[in-house]
Amino acid sequence: MAKPVLLVTRKLPEAIEARAAQDYDARLNPKDAPWATDGAEIARRATEASAAGILGAAGDHFDSVCINALPPSTKIVATFSVGFDHIDIAAANARGIVVTNTPEVLSFATAECAFTLMLMAARRAGEGERMVRAGKWKGWAPAQLLGVTLERKKLGILGFGRIGRELASIARGFRMEIHYRDLDRLPPELEQGATYHDQRRGLPADHRCPLHACARQGGDAKMAECGAARHHEAGCHRGEYRPRCLGG
Repeated sequence: MAKPVLLVTRKLPEAIEARAAQDYDARLNPKDAPWATDGAEIARRATEASAAGILGAAGDHFDSVCINALPPSTKIVATFSVGFDHIDIAAANARGIVVTNTPEVLSFATAECAFTLMLMAARRAGEGERMVRAGKWKGWAPAQLLGVTLERKKLGILGFGRIGRELASIARGFRMEIHYRDLDRLPPELEQGATYHDQRRGLPADHRCPLHACARQGGDAKMAECGAARHHEAGCHRGEYRPRCLGG
């Protein structure tokens, strides 16, 4: 009996591709060519292969035009991501196409990335790395790349969902004081001692809260409302959003 065809849009980890090839007639993308950013190309390849399913990833363009152009054989679109904002769910529902994601598997990993950015900003790690790569490091000096410690600092987190709470958990290991802003206040068992700031007051800024992290989409502009003249910010979201250091 022929295996169902699975169209894989991106180059995935070896173990995942091996499992896909074992269970399906997998049409892989070994060179990670970026054709999946074009919804029409996704639909063309799915039609050509009579794909029963598509395994995509964040950044793929599954808009309504793409979904409506998929062949009748396509019954499922799975995304190699927690976020699914790159897929038009309403269009998939209208076609009877199942959409699946990978929920609750990246919260701690994403929080690690955010905390890495915070440490890099506070300890000027990026500057030091560039100095070493450029061959300009001549040895230790007392005033060279002096940074600041995260220990006992106030940390403001915009968005206290799964990622934000994991970030707070890491920060408590540095004895940091946690402040957060979200649409609603969380119950005490989820706050775990964190201080809530409502939408009107925002997060404390500057010397009172020198470190800010954004753990939800669309929050960068909201972080700017803090108005801090001298603080560090790190942005880290799920899905297609990339971790980045926003300022310092």
